Amino acid sequence: MPGTGACIAQVQPGGLHLVGILGRDAELNPLQTIKSYILWTHPRGGFHYDVMVTIILAFIFLTPRSIFKDSPNYRPLHPNDIVATPAGPGAFVYEIGASALPVDGTDKQSAIKRALEPVAGNVEITRFDELRDSSGRVTGYRVWAQR
Repeated sequence: MPGTGACIAQVQPGGLHLVGILGRDAELNPLQTIKSYILWTHPRGGFHYDVMVTIILAFIFLTPRSIFKDSPNYRPLHPNDIVATPAGPGAFVYEIGASALPVDGTDKQSAIKRALEPVAGNVEITRFDELRDSSGRVTGYRVWAQR
């Protein structure tokens, strides 16, 4: 439809027959089509432009995360570091290095509480998780606490 800004494509034997925005005809064989996709030569709003955008969006939304092997890198905590992150009113998430806790046979929760007292004061621990490295060794603890 010349003059309306529409782009019409017709599939015919021997290739794709494209009627451009201004009504001009263009023959595209499969190799030319692939080349034009790579070089992004199609006008905005055209059939091929829509196909390229659809392929890009499908790649973004349908590619599983495991393909990229992307995971957050956690910096190892210094033995004396305690990292505090707010988690709501009066609630915090603390990260404590495993070397900050004594190795004696005491209860882990009470040892964590004693390690937190100089930094956080008197807190009530609601739960804690062990942080492990790739070999399974405990490197620290993530602690949820309330004041």
